[in-house]
Amino acid sequence: MERTEDLTILDLPDILAAFWNCPTEKGIMAQVVSLHEDHPCLAEDGVTLSCRIFRGFPEEPFVLFFPAEYDTDSDVIFLAGLLCQFGMTVASQSYRGCGKSNGTAGFSPLFSDAEVIFQEILQKRDEMGCTGPLVLMGRSIGAAIALDLAARHQESTLCLVLESAFDRTDDFLAGKGLDVDALGLRGRDPFCNRTKMLRYKNPVLFLHSSRDPVVSITQVEWLVCESRSKATQFQIVPSPDRESLARSTGEFYANAVKDFIHLRMGRRPPRKQRHDRTDKTLI
Repeated sequence: MERTEDLTILDLPDILAAFWNCPTEKGIMAQVVSLHEDHPCLAEDGVTLSCRIFRGFPEEPFVLFFPAEYDTDSDVIFLAGLLCQFGMTVASQSYRGCGKSNGTAGFSPLFSDAEVIFQEILQKRDEMGCTGPLVLMGRSIGAAIALDLAARHQESTLCLVLESAFDRTDDFLAGKGLDVDALGLRGRDPFCNRTKMLRYKNPVLFLHSSRDPVVSITQVEWLVCESRSKATQFQIVPSPDRESLARSTGEFYANAVKDFIHLRMGRRPPRKQRHDRTDKTLI
C-alpha cells in the first residue's frame, strides 16, 4: 500500500512532547492475570523492542494490542485481565523508548516497528501452539498502527478492534491541543486512516467515548463510514472521558469486545431467557 506522506513530518518537539512526555507507572500489578512474559524483538535498525504476552488458552483468540500514548503499565495489565478472563491471549507492544523497549520515542519508526512485532507474534503463536484467530486491536495512536497492519495483513487477521480512533491526522493533533497551522500540518494526513480503512475488508469494532474531547463522535463516524464490511459495529461507550473507557465500564467493555470477536468466529451469545410477564390474580 502506498503512503502519501511519511510520519517523519510528525517528529517535531512540540508533538513528541504531547505524546511521549506523559507520566509512567512501572511495575504496577493492578490485577492478577494469566502467566505473562516479556518477549524481545529486534527492529530493522537493531533496536530491541519488547512485547509483553499474557497467556490464555491456545484455542481462544490471540489479541495483538497497540496501546495509546496515555496508557501506562497498569492500563495494559487491566485490559489484559478483562480479555484473559475469556481465555484470550493478549500481546502488547512497548513502543521504542517506552517500557522495556530501547531507543528513542518518535513517530518515524511506528509502522516498521509494528511490522517487526507482527511477524514475531505470528512465529510466537506457532511456537505456543495457538490455534485461535489473530485479532488486531489499538487505542488512540495505537488504533492507527493497528489499522495500518490490518490493511496490510487482512488474510492473517480475523477482525480489528479500534478504541478512540481518529479520522484525519491534523484534526487529531488539533484535538490534542497542538497548533497545526503553526506547525505547518494543516491539511496533511500522514496516517491516511481513511484510505487504509477503505482497503480493509474484514469487520471492525469501533469503541468511542460519548465525551471524547479530542475526537468527536462525528469525526470518527467519517472513519466508520469507510469500512467495507457489513459486520462492522460502532459502539458508543458511556465513559466519563477518553482515557478510561475500559476502567470505567469494565464488564460492559469486556463483553462488547468478546461478543464481537466471538460472532466473527461463529459463536453466538446464549439467548436471554424470556420471562412470563402475564399478570396473575391471587385468589
